[in-house]
Parts: sequence; structure tokens; C-alpha cells
Amino acid sequence: MKIFVTVSLIFFSAIFCFARESSPILYNSFDGIPIGAKPGGMGEAFVALVDNADAPYWNPAGLIFLESNLYTFMFDLARSKAKGENVVEREPLQGKWFTYLSFCSSLGALSWRPLSNFREENSKSYLEREININKYTLSFAIPYSPEVSFGMNISYLHGSLGIAQDDPSPQANISTGNGWGLDWGLIYTHSPLFKMGIFLENGPAYIYWSDYRSDRLPLNLRVGMGMNIAEFLTFASDFEQRFYVRKNGGQNSLAVYHLGLEYVLPRNIFLRWGMFGENFSEKRKVSYTWGLGFIEDMYILDFSLKRYYLDGIGSPVYSYLCSLSLPF
Repeated sequence: MKIFVTVSLIFFSAIFCFARESSPILYNSFDGIPIGAKPGGMGEAFVALVDNADAPYWNPAGLIFLESNLYTFMFDLARSKAKGENVVEREPLQGKWFTYLSFCSSLGALSWRPLSNFREENSKSYLEREININKYTLSFAIPYSPEVSFGMNISYLHGSLGIAQDDPSPQANISTGNGWGLDWGLIYTHSPLFKMGIFLENGPAYIYWSDYRSDRLPLNLRVGMGMNIAEFLTFASDFEQRFYVRKNGGQNSLAVYHLGLEYVLPRNIFLRWGMFGENFSEKRKVSYTWGLGFIEDMYILDFSLKRYYLDGIGSPVYSYLCSLSLPF
């Protein structure tokens, strides 16, 4: 009898779950944008070198390298683009300017970042569609040994989906969602000159909608290394693979390779350069970055510039980021 009741509950639960429609999100609705103007200027190669308040995004194990308590803001300043072309409408955040807030110490952190702030009208499927998703993260870091540090993120997800459509029948709906996610990070310090890191984001992570099936967030794997070539010069390299649950028009997500350099000038001024892409031999597949940083009494100001291409736009697009970190 108990077995029959258990099987019946599983059966009817499955019917209830599968009766719901898939949510009207995009394949990249959980991406947001990469965090931090410092890593942004180094080709987004930072998983092994992270040592600032951007650690919850890149690798929470890097929190143990913080020298003071910091709170950090990041601003997505602007886009420059070919005349008449709307670039930000293709992005999950559509140019939202305030994109990160964190409070960090060497043992833990609290952070917030938006994943989606998307709105479109008169598309093929919808008269109107809005997607808003935010991520709130509690981070921990543990010095497991003198060489190894371990980090973990526990995240709460909150979102809303709004649609209006005429076909196949007129309808409008607003759905709310709540979810959770776990991230794992590890940094191995071979010596003061060489580090290696690995970070697994959304392993696992889910969001549950009030009117749709739940969504699993894409798994993102990053592996990297950092090397102090000289006292004033640092080199970083990352490998990234994102495993999307939903496909981008049938296209597979390819591995991305990141390279970055940081050059230290007198008076705590930092110059940065980097590049990343799926294929360095194809011009339009490669993005280039430049950065500038300044530190004074643990007040940290960073700027970065990224040059990249989008399908359907002939000329390159430029984006500008700014990060400000203050001690507390």
C-alpha cells in the first residue's frame, strides 16, 4: 500500500510539472555581464589571480588574499557603436549602468548583481516581453593549507517574467520566480610567482517560476593560471566553457580562451591589456581589452575598455566599465 501511494504521488507530480509550459526566457538570460574593471582590462582572465572584491564572481577562494575589508561598486558606463545600430538591445542587461555591489572581507562576502534587465516589443513571438532576474550571493573562503584555498558561493535568485501576445490567443501574464545556486572555487599557490585556479559556477542552480516549468542555469567552468613574470609584470590565462541549457538558434557554445597582462608603474598605477575569443585566427571572433588602475590607501579605482564585434554590425563596438572599491 505504501509503495502504491508513493508511486501515485510521483506520477501525479510528474503530470503536474510537465503540464506547465517552458518559461519565455532567452538562452542567455542568466549571464549578466562579467564583473570588475580590473579583470575586464586583462582579457577577463582572473580566476587564479583574483585578489579583490570581485572574488564572488571570479573565484570566491580569492577572498583570502584581500588585505582589507572592501565594498565595491561597478558601473557599465557606455557603448560606442556604428551609427543607427542598437547594440544593447541584444544584451541581457540592455545597458543597465549599475551592475555590481559587494561587501567583502578575507573570510566572506555579500554581493548582488543583476542577471537580466531585458525588454522587447513587437518581436516574432510576443507583443511585449520583460525579463528581470537578480542574484544575491553569500560567499565563504577557507585557507585549507598554505598552498590551497577553497571558496564557495550560496546564491538566492529572484526574478519576474512578463509577456503579452496575440497568437495563438490574446493573453498577458506576469510570473515571479525564486531559486538557488551553488558555486565552487579553488586556488593553488605553487609559489609567490605562480598560481592556478578553477571555478565552477551554477553547480547546480535552479529558478522556480510560479506559472512555468523551472529553469536550470547554465553550468560555467573556468580554469586558469597566473604568473608574475617580473616584479612589475603579471601574465594570466583562462579557459572558459559555458554549457547552456537552451541553445542559441541551434548553435553550440564554444570554449573561450582568455589572455591578460598587467604592468605596474610607479605611484601605484596599473596598465592592463588582454584578449579573448573562440578562435584567435578570425578577426571578428577576438575581443581586445585595455585597462587602467589606481590605488591610494586601499581606495581602488579601475577603468576598462573592450573592443568586440557583433553579428550584423560591420564596425567594432566599444564598451566602458568603471569599478570603485572603498575600505570599511
